Amino acid sequence: MFPVQLKQAILSIQHLLALGFKPENIQLVGDSAGGILIHQVFSHILHPVDGVPKLTLASPFAGAYMMSPWARLIDGEGSLLHANDKRGDMIEAATGIYWGSKVLDEAKPSAIPYLEPARTPENWLQGVDKYVQRVLISAGDLEYLRDEIVVYGKHVEEHHRDTTIIVQENGVHNDPLLDFLVGEEDLGNLTPKIVDWLDEGFSRYRS
Repeated sequence: MFPVQLKQAILSIQHLLALGFKPENIQLVGDSAGGILIHQVFSHILHPVDGVPKLTLASPFAGAYMMSPWARLIDGEGSLLHANDKRGDMIEAATGIYWGSKVLDEAKPSAIPYLEPARTPENWLQGVDKYVQRVLISAGDLEYLRDEIVVYGKHVEEHHRDTTIIVQENGVHNDPLLDFLVGEEDLGNLTPKIVDWLDEGFSRYRS
């Protein structure tokens, strides 16, 4: 239940910093619910959650990559969860919405901006560019979350110029992970872009 997972993430980052790692040497990467967690980390920096240790950074993180972030959990006003449903994704909207309802069960209204990235207030992410150098967000063209992920990506882009949004042609939820799980030789277009993007982030440090 929120904010347990956020507290764990903050404590993990603080542990790395205490070991001497600098934020500019760290890239945050998360898929699906992990993408939400990255959003929560930056939301907590900007809007601290009671009971969760504050995270103070001496410099911005090198990067943050969110693969198919679970940008909206349930239906509601303006929901786009059914707009791209049943086009070939491994997860259908009804399944995702059911899981999302369990995540939001007993969640306080004040937790919604942390749990549903696509429903954050207009200026919620203002100032995020001070805490991360680059942001990459990807979605599969066939996944039911596609449109909500793009909506969220636009929110981030409004407050961070170095934001890249990629919609993978014929891609499904967390598609790049499948390339490695099944030993796919043809990695398509997205997976190499992710690897290159992450490598560039570390290359900046090495240079």
